[in-house]
Amino acid sequence: MGERRAGLRARWRLPRVARVAGTALSGSIAVWVLLGYALNVPGMWRPVAGLPATHPYTALCLLTLTLSLVPGRTTGFPRAVARIAVAAALCLVAVRLLVPLSGERIFSALTPFGAALETNRGVTGEAVSMPLNVAWTLLLLGLAEVTRRMRYSLASQLLAASSLAMLFVALTGYLAGLSVFQGAMAPWTLAGTASLAIALLLATSRRSFMRALTASSGPGRLARRLLGSTTLILALSVWLVSSWFGNPDVRPPSDTVLLVYQSAFIIALTWGVVTFITLRAHGMDRTRGIAERLTRRAANRDGLTGLLTRNKMMHLRRTGAAAASGCASELLIDLDGFRAVNEAFGPEEGDRVLVEVAARLRAVAAGHPVGRIGGDEFAIFCADLTTEQAKQLGHAVTLALSQPYKVRGRSFRLAASVGTAHTQDAEGTDLAQAADQAMYAAKARGGNQAVAFASDMHEMRKQEVELEQDLHLALNNDDELWLSFQPVVNVTDGKVMAVESLARWRHPRLGAIAPDRFIPLAERKGLIAALGRKLLALAVDQAAEWEHASPGQWPVINVNVSPAQFAAGDVISELVALLASRRLPAERFCIEVTESVFADAHAVTALQRARHQGFRVAMDDFGVGYSTLSQLPRLPLTSVKLDRSFIANATESAGDAIIFQSIVQLAHALELVVVAEGVETQAQLDLAASCGCDGAQGYLIARPMAAGDFEHWAQLCTENRTLWPVDALFD
Repeated sequence: MGERRAGLRARWRLPRVARVAGTALSGSIAVWVLLGYALNVPGMWRPVAGLPATHPYTALCLLTLTLSLVPGRTTGFPRAVARIAVAAALCLVAVRLLVPLSGERIFSALTPFGAALETNRGVTGEAVSMPLNVAWTLLLLGLAEVTRRMRYSLASQLLAASSLAMLFVALTGYLAGLSVFQGAMAPWTLAGTASLAIALLLATSRRSFMRALTASSGPGRLARRLLGSTTLILALSVWLVSSWFGNPDVRPPSDTVLLVYQSAFIIALTWGVVTFITLRAHGMDRTRGIAERLTRRAANRDGLTGLLTRNKMMHLRRTGAAAASGCASELLIDLDGFRAVNEAFGPEEGDRVLVEVAARLRAVAAGHPVGRIGGDEFAIFCADLTTEQAKQLGHAVTLALSQPYKVRGRSFRLAASVGTAHTQDAEGTDLAQAADQAMYAAKARGGNQAVAFASDMHEMRKQEVELEQDLHLALNNDDELWLSFQPVVNVTDGKVMAVESLARWRHPRLGAIAPDRFIPLAERKGLIAALGRKLLALAVDQAAEWEHASPGQWPVINVNVSPAQFAAGDVISELVALLASRRLPAERFCIEVTESVFADAHAVTALQRARHQGFRVAMDDFGVGYSTLSQLPRLPLTSVKLDRSFIANATESAGDAIIFQSIVQLAHALELVVVAEGVETQAQLDLAASCGCDGAQGYLIARPMAAGDFEHWAQLCTENRTLWPVDALFD
């Protein structure tokens, strides 16, 4: 804003200086002429012998109008003086125009200049008088000043331009050597009125067409050149033509006065055309300038919060980090749960919250640049903070943003994940990238905290990004993702009840990637739906292979379906289509879901439809999510798989054993099959059997294994007629 004001002051400085110069010249001429009359020195009011003298009446009008144009305050005493001066000038001109002869006598009798006028009459034999064209010119100037003070800028400019046109007629007539014009206007009168007219035009240089003519833009500069050059060329042309007419061999036109007025008309038309074109060009140039300023502001300032934009923050980071000599730091702030505000209260309330967040960040930043770099992401750049001070600022930001917000008259709390990075800690890493990684770590730790960047964060984030890209490739390849199978057996006779399909990733460079690493990654990056479809297709393909080898003899296959798959599309229809393409029955498949799925009504409806189509539905990891025992009767389940924490605690505590047994009994009362997960010891298996569990799954029975290894394991079970063979062969 300061730079723009400085530019505007520089733009209007030249017109103001020219206005002051014109006013000073007009006033000086008036004082000089009046002083000559007071001292009775004819050379001061008639500088060139043979040319008309300037009437003291004219000089007095010029002086009063000059006083009204003196730059100054528009209130108080200067304003009153200006009004009186304009009124006096208009009165003097009115007296001259209305009663020309009486006016001359009254003026001679009532002023101290009467003796000088009589002296001039005695010397030259001519009376000094104010010609009518001078009176009309002064009247136009007086009216121009009145309209200017009434803030009718266009009218003032037109009146001042009309007075200049009359002066041009007098000048061209004098240059043409026409006697009718040579006695019409004195040299001092011409100079004084011209300078006063120009000063009047420049007094309104910020408005109407004078704004375009005095602008520092290309159209303004071109217009000034055109107006000046055409006026000069036309005046010289008149003089040259008149000189040519003075040749005895050349016959002049019958009415040379008409030539002067024709020249005046041409110059007026030229001025009008140039001014009109300049106005249009200046308007377009000004519109383009406004658009450029708005574009620059949009590039540098956020339209909602007024904070700096991402591009501006990047520029500050580059310039500030270099100037800070290695002591710069950056904070990246991401609001936790802001989406809930937009979804619950609408985007307008969300915008109000963002404005409040911006105000709090400005207050906490204490003068450091603050920017909005995303929807609910903000940044603070500090060029003079140490690592410890940056950490303290991060905690202060977390505390400030955790205070309640007013949303529709109610208190609403938000949290923020803040990542701080300092150039000393982020060696070899971009400062913004380091702050982003620290913020990501804060979110991973639960949010509502500030985390400082550490060197190992960069490597971990880099590995995650690379792993995400590799997962994209794995979804399109046929030899990286595969399924392992872990049997679920009957605790009574040891027979296989079902087999759970588990995702595995054989990375071509990193080897085996654990499921607890790439499955959460797929959930965070929005790949879980595609991954789920891939795994379902693999499970159906394996079931088709077993059906072809042993029709009707293969076990029920449990397939895991995540909540994201229900949200992304109709996973049940996709599974039905896969089975139909392989002519497999839905009764041989069990859909395993976690408790969180049942918090989504859409997912519950889809599972109910699956039950009607013959699928089995099992709740996996029961007891660690959202469900309670009272919800079980209303869910479309055929079995529950108790989380491994139940069986582990039940073997250590009698109270936990009673709870474990009660849950099993309740599930049986609801006609649900109960499977104990995580069975790793014989004691746990015995407890599951004694409490009435139907099935068991865990490392004691078998580890997850490839399809071929599972077939071999099942064959050994059948041949040896024992419970499960030693699984040393399986990893």
